[in-house]
Amino acid sequence: MKRKQSEQDRARSQYAELAKHYRAIGPAAILAALICAPKKDKAQPKVNKAA
Repeated sequence: MKRKQSEQDRARSQYAELAKHYRAIGPAAILAALICAPKKDKAQPKVNKAA
């Protein structure tokens, strides 16, 4: 159990600045930005046809 706690503490301290920044923005603004972001074109999968 101690190992999980130390991993949580490390992750929490590592992402504290990001959490502080995005907490101020708010989840609704992040969601709106993701919805309005331009969509990336997905590469068409190549179909190998048997000869």
